[in-house]
Amino acid sequence: MLQIISLILLGLVGGYFLSRFRMYILKQGIETVKNNEFDVSKLKKGLLSVSDKVLWAKDISQEFNIRKGIIFIFKIIFILSIVYGVAYYRGRIDAPVKFDLRGKEATIQLNEHFLKIEKDGTAKVVTKDGEVVKTIRVKDIPELRKALRPWGFQLEPMVVAGGGIGASGNGIEAGAGISWFKFYRWNLDSFLTNRGIYPIGTSYKITDNSGIGLGAGIGYEGDRRVILYYKWRF
Repeated sequence: MLQIISLILLGLVGGYFLSRFRMYILKQGIETVKNNEFDVSKLKKGLLSVSDKVLWAKDISQEFNIRKGIIFIFKIIFILSIVYGVAYYRGRIDAPVKFDLRGKEATIQLNEHFLKIEKDGTAKVVTKDGEVVKTIRVKDIPELRKALRPWGFQLEPMVVAGGGIGASGNGIEAGAGISWFKFYRWNLDSFLTNRGIYPIGTSYKITDNSGIGLGAGIGYEGDRRVILYYKWRF
């Protein structure tokens, strides 16, 4: 149930931002149409002219500018991260469970079957004749599957430090807060610093206890602020 609620909230947040972005693009398009009258001669020139150096320069700058290249690279990284994350998660929950019995074997009766733990730590459900019914995997144990789940709500306390920008001043900021949602190595954070309140920040986990992120908030003087921060879990 918590997993379903998490995905619904994530979809609502994503839908909100996509809606805002769509309205912004639509507004810009309407303004452009209002400010530019339709001209057939300009249309023919734009479609058919191959000798105009200015048009060539515009087309080349639109197709090969650095900004589009950076956006394209980030898209590729994002897609590959999702594919890798899904494959990694599936691999972990499908892996056999291993118990550390110091190289010993153990057999535990389970109704008509038995749980047999081998010397290498793997566990199997077997019949009284030794026939293997099932190999125990991580996904068969709810507690392990939940611990390895790559998304969901969390309450991890953290400290942050970074560089902030705002009308009330730019400079180094430090504070504390919580990381409250995770999606693979991405996290949503909320925190306070000596310069303002940051209700939303997005960070990427670099190590098990730290990561880098970008947050938006309000300064104590009422100005809008942006911070590039590094966080540590404690």
